Amino acid sequence: MKSKNLDISGKQLRMTVEFQPIIRLSGNKIFRYEAIARFFNADGFLIPAQQSIAAIEQSGAIREVTNFIFESICHLIKLKRDLTISFTLSHLLINDREYLAWLYQQCLHKGVLPQNIEIEISQKTTQAQFIESLPFLKQAKEYGFMISLGDFSAENLQVDSLALFNFDTIKIDRSIIEGIAESEKKLLTLQVVISQLMSTGVTLICEGVKKSSDLSLLNHYSPDGIHGYIFHRPLTFTQIRLLEGF
Repeated sequence: MKSKNLDISGKQLRMTVEFQPIIRLSGNKIFRYEAIARFFNADGFLIPAQQSIAAIEQSGAIREVTNFIFESICHLIKLKRDLTISFTLSHLLINDREYLAWLYQQCLHKGVLPQNIEIEISQKTTQAQFIESLPFLKQAKEYGFMISLGDFSAENLQVDSLALFNFDTIKIDRSIIEGIAESEKKLLTLQVVISQLMSTGVTLICEGVKKSSDLSLLNHYSPDGIHGYIFHRPLTFTQIRLLEGF
């Protein structure tokens, strides 16, 4: 499952899936991955992900794209069953319980445990959509999937309301983290966010860490993990096989 060709509103795209390592700060070892879609135009040039996803959602092809991501995840986990991999679910598919059931059936068909897959909901989803998604999230947990909240920036949801959603993981947005070594105000914001989130008992991951000066400060505040180019860029299927040794 190396790539998939897409026709998006008359434009030809080639899609691949890469895997961003997430590092556990205690020991600096990879403990899970995040699946990331990459899109290339007909000339082979990489297209910005947000631009691509917006066009794909508008064209109605988001389910086709998500299917390919999910199948790539299942294929990888089947080859090494102790991997944990997350993927972001489009806001257009939140509350689609028939689609959720399809994802679960794919796990059964492929012999993959849902417990090794984490469905990520972006905080860019509105609070009203979150409230409406409670039955969906509950069903996902009953199937065995883990659930995470991405891009957390304390703007859309309040920390004291997070218990309603029973998230396994919360990913702190890079906008909070980037530049904490140069800005006392940003560092204070991060301290408050981490302190509040740690009280919820979820796994905390800091997103998009690029600078060693920011990483040095993060080590003092005990998030569970980080991802960012300071450790690894996203890995292709071949690269992850070499790294994991299978």
